[in-house]
Parts: sequence; C-alpha cells; structure tokens
Amino acid sequence: MDLRREKRYSISVMGRYRKGTGVRFDIAIRDLSEYGCQFADLVGRLRKGDEITLRIGDIGPIAARTKWVEKRQVGVEFDQPLHLSVLDHIIEHGGTNKAED
Repeated sequence: MDLRREKRYSISVMGRYRKGTGVRFDIAIRDLSEYGCQFADLVGRLRKGDEITLRIGDIGPIAARTKWVEKRQVGVEFDQPLHLSVLDHIIEHGGTNKAED
C-alpha cells in the first residue's frame, strides 16, 4: 500500500542534476509531486542522502536530497515544496500522462 501524502503525476520531462559544483547529468523525470520526484540515474553516481540541485524542464535550480536509490532509480525530496503554480507549469508544459493518488 502506498501511503504518500501527496498526489503524484506521471510525466516525461527532461532535466538535469548536479552534486555541489560538479558535472551536470541529463535525466528523464518520470514521477513528480510538489515535494519531490523520481528519475533514472544512468551514470549511477547518486547515493541516499546526497544533496543535489535539479532542473526540471526550464525550472530550477531546485535544491533536493536523495531519499532512496534502487537499481539506478532515484527518489528525491525537494528542500522546499514546489509552489502549486510551478507544479502546474511543469505538468502543463512537460507532457503529463496521468495523475496518481
């Protein structure tokens, strides 16, 4: 049973992440809520607890921390929740597929 507190949106949006002042890595963000997102880390550089900055489409940088890493899939929590207008912008311009509770 999924006990998440927020609605998640299945999306397909290109983004980037970076640890500190390091190299930026392109990612495809697949799952988004106002509190965090999920993406594939194909280079396998992230570990649980890493602090990163993230760009989602044309939005960012967004400060976040990795909450889990499993088989190169990464779940992150934003330091500050996305404003609802920003979330709506990403969904509207990023190609949302469906909403999940």
